[in-house]
Amino acid sequence: MSRGNATTVTSFSRASRTAFLALALLLILGDALLAILLLDDERRADAKVERALQVTMRLQRIEDLAIRCGRDQRAYRISGDVVRLEAFRQEAAQLRPELASLGKLVADTGHVAAQQADLVRLIDEDLSALASTLTPISTHFDDRTLPPELTDSIRRSTAIVAGVDTMASNEAIMLRAQLAAIKTRNMIMLGTVGIGAISGVILLAIILGLLRRETQRLAAASTGALEESEQRFRRIFEESPLGIVLAQRDDLEVVQANPAFCRMIAYPTEQIVGRTITNMTHINDRDLLLRASTRAGEPGHEVEVRFVTGSAVLAWAHISLSQLGPSDSRPNLLLALVQDTTRERRVEAELRQAQKMEAIGQLTGGIAHDFNNLLGVIIGNAEFLLDALREDLSNNHLAQEILDSALSGADLTRRLLAFARRQTLQPRRIDLNAYLPSHVAIIRRLLGETIQISVSLAEDLWPTRADPSQVGDALLNLAINARDAMPHGGRIRINTANVHVEAGELSPELARGDYVVLSVGDTGTGMQPEVLERALEPFFTTKGPGAGSGLGLSMIFGFAKQSGGHLAIDSQPGQGTTVRLYLPRVVELASGDAQHVIEPTIPVGRESLLVVDDNAEMRSVARRHLNALGYRVREAASGPAAVDCLREGRRFDLLFTDVIMPDGMTGYQLAAVARQIQPGLKVLFTTGYARPAETLERGELPPGPVLRKPYRKLDLATAVREALEA
Repeated sequence: MSRGNATTVTSFSRASRTAFLALALLLILGDALLAILLLDDERRADAKVERALQVTMRLQRIEDLAIRCGRDQRAYRISGDVVRLEAFRQEAAQLRPELASLGKLVADTGHVAAQQADLVRLIDEDLSALASTLTPISTHFDDRTLPPELTDSIRRSTAIVAGVDTMASNEAIMLRAQLAAIKTRNMIMLGTVGIGAISGVILLAIILGLLRRETQRLAAASTGALEESEQRFRRIFEESPLGIVLAQRDDLEVVQANPAFCRMIAYPTEQIVGRTITNMTHINDRDLLLRASTRAGEPGHEVEVRFVTGSAVLAWAHISLSQLGPSDSRPNLLLALVQDTTRERRVEAELRQAQKMEAIGQLTGGIAHDFNNLLGVIIGNAEFLLDALREDLSNNHLAQEILDSALSGADLTRRLLAFARRQTLQPRRIDLNAYLPSHVAIIRRLLGETIQISVSLAEDLWPTRADPSQVGDALLNLAINARDAMPHGGRIRINTANVHVEAGELSPELARGDYVVLSVGDTGTGMQPEVLERALEPFFTTKGPGAGSGLGLSMIFGFAKQSGGHLAIDSQPGQGTTVRLYLPRVVELASGDAQHVIEPTIPVGRESLLVVDDNAEMRSVARRHLNALGYRVREAASGPAAVDCLREGRRFDLLFTDVIMPDGMTGYQLAAVARQIQPGLKVLFTTGYARPAETLERGELPPGPVLRKPYRKLDLATAVREALEA
């Protein structure tokens, strides 16, 4: 080869090397620039993924607060429980900061920001509506007819949940798009690096190694973000207090259920997956659930049904159904959010029962009050007849029969007043452990040898304050009920115990504190659920005609409530019944707890008495009895008339007055005025029943002794003498 050709080849080789080197450098620079751009895109994508996750978690928090806010407000309006009202206010106060944080996260995304604005509007409307109606509902309603304000509240909660679900779905779509974009960019970057490796040789190989490591780091970061997102959603699923169920839309077969749902229906997960939701639903509610499932994703797709739990009890649940987006393996899934409403249902049932009992009690108490006045006149005149006909044996028994019948009517009236919680109680400080043995001995003789009675008395039993005669009547009634539930004999357990009760633990009306419990249990037939539900209703009885009035348990229930306690019944068919009477504990001995000694003879006197009663016949009976006992009596038909008598200047030794009277002045008010006019004046009250809310502050004792109507001559003489000598 000539020297010129060698020079040309060398020059070509150098030019080629220069060109290839330049190309390699360009490829390297291009790869580097592309890598820088992709890394910047990757960081922005990571930021968007993180934002989407934060938005999703914030939406979950907002949805939970909004649901609990509406639920606590409705629960407060139904039950009047101030704890639920305070919970509502706290949740409402937390919602707005959460919405503001959400607004900052979505401020740079136009359509999501618009959805967030709609959600803010929905929640503002709901909070305004909830805050404007913070009074308990006093109207009666049943399970299927809710007041319009509660229905509107539920509708607003549903709209809020739908708005949250819409935003969450959009965030999920954006998250999937970002992950797909990351994957695409990674593939482009790998291809570009491969082309550059062919031309860059060793340098490109080094650069390729560096880029490959960077790529692996980015891929690992993307995979880690995805796994972290999955873990977050898994944690939400597992730890959510709401039941969450994924089911096939066509037959509602359960694909997946979270622990909250499993706990609610008392079945393990392996026994739920594969079963249909309808098979676990009460048979009468299955069609309702199926119709709601066909409307999933539309207005009205929420439904309240009853589940039959693994322990064979009913659990009420509010179910919200949503249609999920299609997937490759399961294109037709429903999402069911299940809220356990059993406790709310129980509270509503107790509220309805309390309203019904209060209505019956008001009617019963009013009738019994007037009837006591009539019986008082009959009893008084019958005793006058007995005194007049003491030597006429042919007619004396007629007067005695009148008196006995009137006394039986008085006993029935007392039972009605006990149910209505309007009887006049005479509470004493009682040690039940010392009080029970004598009564148990009487019960043993009464029930016969086929009934075994065991008594277990708690050590260091707290004292309680109650009417001893009412406690004895309650024990006797419970023992007789237990005997009737064991027609072939059995065992009765009478126990005492000290317990501490938290507020709302046994009843919304029962205050937190210490209580003494008297329980009577039997080994009898027990009660069916429908019988147990009505056991405390007046005149309800399962006994045959003439075997019971149906007032026993209702009377004890009224006595317990009027004494500041509670009555609870536990019963299962075939497993017997246990009735627990809760009476409040007392710490100090109150004045007036000492037992009065009643003289065997009728006490008399010569003092001057002012008798006040708006019932003329009852006033006449009292005057004639007191005159016969030697007292000087002046009558007044009302409180103002009695005040006029006192202001005339005549001195009286005792004011004997009815409690409930017309003309705007009660007996308690009259006593206060009378003691101002005549300081030191002794007072004796009489009444058929007392309405503390109308006469005294709650928990305050009457300002003097009380004589129950109807009373006999001996009762009147003894009460007057004791009041004068007090």
